[in-house]
Amino acid sequence: MLQDLRTLVDDLVRDVVGRLGEEARDRAIGLAVVQYGKDRPRTRVSDLTVQDTPAPRHLALPDGWDEASAALTIEYPLGSVPPRTVPRHLWALLDAPDGRVIGLPDEIGAGVVCRLTWSLPHELTETVDTIRLVDREAVAQYAAAVLLDQVAAMTSGDQSSLIQADAVDHKESGPNYAARAGTARRRYHDLLGIDPKRVQAASVTVHPPLPSTTGGSRLLFRRGRRS
Repeated sequence: MLQDLRTLVDDLVRDVVGRLGEEARDRAIGLAVVQYGKDRPRTRVSDLTVQDTPAPRHLALPDGWDEASAALTIEYPLGSVPPRTVPRHLWALLDAPDGRVIGLPDEIGAGVVCRLTWSLPHELTETVDTIRLVDREAVAQYAAAVLLDQVAAMTSGDQSSLIQADAVDHKESGPNYAARAGTARRRYHDLLGIDPKRVQAASVTVHPPLPSTTGGSRLLFRRGRRS
């Protein structure tokens, strides 16, 4: 429950919570739950009947669908081993007069049943908790990282001309809090088994041909193999 996460975050960064306040801690926990939902989606499975009125052929969104929900896979036909899914490029969320629907290709007949796997946000309140027990520390670590980042930003420019350089308390410095935030975030990734580099786009280096000294294109010759 929410109070359990509050206690975990307090244990991890009590000095920071005391500095920023409990409201900041609760906001950080909320951000951590959102991130956890992206990395460990909460999923449901619903069997839905294909409709064709009004057009186009579609699936109505299942009960419990949220604005933050996402359609993950559509299994059709049912009963295949391994399961057969409709290729992702053949279906899409569409805006219809009565709300959003999942548009399907005409090859899937009206009246048949498809199995939709979909996601919805995690919940964490005083009475509802959908975070797995084994992932509670990970969520607390992410919340701690958010708080530590905030204090790092607050203290990054702190200086005092009245304190000698060799007497500065480095534990209260911005870089120290930033380093602690990085450690907490790495702990979050480690606990969930996530490679943080997985979402980074691969860079591509392009070397355009250089113009000649006269401004025109260069003539390039490849040296052939000698026999």
